[in-house]
Amino acid sequence: MTKRNIGWALVCIGLFMLFKMMRISSFGFYSIGRVNTAAIVLVLLILSAIAVVVKKNKFTIGCLIASLVVFVLALMLGTEIYFSYVSLIDVLLVFVPIVLGAGLIIKSALEKVGHKKD
Repeated sequence: MTKRNIGWALVCIGLFMLFKMMRISSFGFYSIGRVNTAAIVLVLLILSAIAVVVKKNKFTIGCLIASLVVFVLALMLGTEIYFSYVSLIDVLLVFVPIVLGAGLIIKSALEKVGHKKD
C-alpha cells in the first residue's frame, strides 16, 4: 500500500468516527426570521429549469446551476447538527487519524510534484 492509500484509509476512518458523534435534530430549509425559504428556493429552481427548456444558453444553464447550489445550501443551513458529549481522549482518537491521513496524502502529492521537476 502506498502512503496515499493509507492516508485515505485514515481519513475515512476518522470521518466515520466523527460522523458517529453527530446528532441531527431537524432537517429542512433555512429560515430568515420567521420566513421559510423553501418556496423562494423552489420557485427559483423551477423558473431556471423552464428558462433552460425555453432558451438554452450559457446564462440559463448558469442560473440553473446557481439555483441548484442555493437549493443545496438552503438545505444544509437548515439542518441542525449537534455533537454528543465526549471526553478529550475520544476527540483525539477522532481527529488524529484525520490529521495523519491528510498529512500522508499531502506528502505523497508533494513527492510526485518533486519528481516531475527533475
